[in-house]
Amino acid sequence: MAALLYLKHVYALSDEDVVERWCENPYWQHFSGERYFRHELPCDPSSLVRWRQRIGEEGCEWLLAHSIEAATPGWRDQAP
Repeated sequence: MAALLYLKHVYALSDEDVVERWCENPYWQHFSGERYFRHELPCDPSSLVRWRQRIGEEGCEWLLAHSIEAATPGWRDQAP
């Protein structure tokens, strides 16, 4: 779910579009932790809505911020 949320945010996609593109893209599947290519949707798009509601807006922001931080090592150490 976290990988789907990140991909949805980065590519500005709807819930339906992100799960459909995930199904077609082996790189997105690998990024999401899959070991083998899957031909079925990772989840129903409505599951993304329920998951976001469960963690709330603050949880979504925290998750996205930490995902970006993990992808850019040392960004806090750089002077502005």
